[in-house]
Amino acid sequence: MSALKSGIYGALILGAALITGAAPGTAAEIKFAFEMFEGDNPEYNAAKAFKDYVENKSNGELTVRLFPGNQMGSVRDTTEMVQAGTLEMTLPSDGAFAGFYKPIQVWSLPYLFRSAPVAWEVMNGEFGQWMLGDIEEKTGIKALAFSQNGFRSFVNNVRPIKTPADMQGMKIRTMESPVYMEMVKALGANPTPIAGSEAVMALQQGVVDGLENPPPVLYTGGAADVAKHLTLNEHVLGLHIVVASKTWFESLSPAHQAIVQEGARVMAAVENVQKTEGDWIYAKKIAEEKGVQVHTSTPEEKQSFKDAVYQPVRKYISEQVGEDLLQQMETSVSEAETKLYGPSN
Repeated sequence: MSALKSGIYGALILGAALITGAAPGTAAEIKFAFEMFEGDNPEYNAAKAFKDYVENKSNGELTVRLFPGNQMGSVRDTTEMVQAGTLEMTLPSDGAFAGFYKPIQVWSLPYLFRSAPVAWEVMNGEFGQWMLGDIEEKTGIKALAFSQNGFRSFVNNVRPIKTPADMQGMKIRTMESPVYMEMVKALGANPTPIAGSEAVMALQQGVVDGLENPPPVLYTGGAADVAKHLTLNEHVLGLHIVVASKTWFESLSPAHQAIVQEGARVMAAVENVQKTEGDWIYAKKIAEEKGVQVHTSTPEEKQSFKDAVYQPVRKYISEQVGEDLLQQMETSVSEAETKLYGPSN
C-alpha cells in the first residue's frame, strides 16, 4: 500500500495544537510519536502501515505525520502529552505505561504465554478489550489496541545463561519497572534500572553485565554489537499500547474515529507478525553477523526459569493490582490455549 502524494499536506490545519473537526475535504494532521527510529523495524513498519491505512481509507481527509526516534521526547513525555491533549498519538511500552496505569503490569508475569498466538488471543479477546476500556476510564487516555513488543531475552558479557544459577551475581540492566526488577532479583541477579537510551553504553562500559530485550531490539539498538552471549529464554512478552488523546479522538467524526480504530488494529497486526518473525530472524543475524554466542532455551530450561520467578513476581504483582485481576488474566490465557490447542493441551 503506497503513501498518498505529498500534495495533501497543503491542506493541513496550521498552528493547531489539536485536530478539532476538520471541514469536509480538509486534511487534518495526526501527529504520532514513538520510540523506535525510522527504518526497517517492526515498530516503524507498523506505524507506517497505520499511516497508509488511515490516509487511504479517509481519502486524504486525515493525514499522519510520524515522529520516530523520540523526536518529541521520551515515552513518558509523549504519553503525558497525549494525556494532556497536546499530542494525538503515541506508542508506550508496558513498562513505561505502568506509571500511568498500574494494572498493565499483569501482562508482565514471566512465562505467562507459551506462544505469541496465545497472547494475541488475549489481546483481542474479552480481557484485552475490557482493559482497553479500563485504561480510558482510569487515565483519560484513549487506548485503541494492544500489540506485541516481542518476547524478551537476556544478553550478557559474562557466561552463557542456561539455568537461573548462571545469573547469580550478575548486574542486569532493567527498565525502570519494579516488575522487571523483581524478576531479576528472583533469578539471583542484581537489577540495575537504566534508561533505554543509556543501556547499550552501560553494557559496553561494564556498568552492567547484561540486559534483556527482544532480539530485533538487541540487533537494531546496538546491544548485539557489544554482547558476547544471547539466551533465547523468552521470559516476558513485552507489550505496546496504541494510545490517543481522548479529546482529539472524540473531536473526530464517527467515520474518522472508525478509521483510526481500524488503523490501530492494522498496526497491531503488523507489529505482532514482524515481532514474532524477528525473534528468529534477528537471533540468526545476531549470531552470524555479530558473532554472539546464541543459546535457545529448551522447554526444561524454561521451566526451571519459570519455577524460579513466577510465584515471586506473581506475589509482587498481586500486591500492586489485586488477586482478582491476576486470576482473570490467568483464566484468559487458559481459555486462549484451549481455543488454539484444544482441551487436552
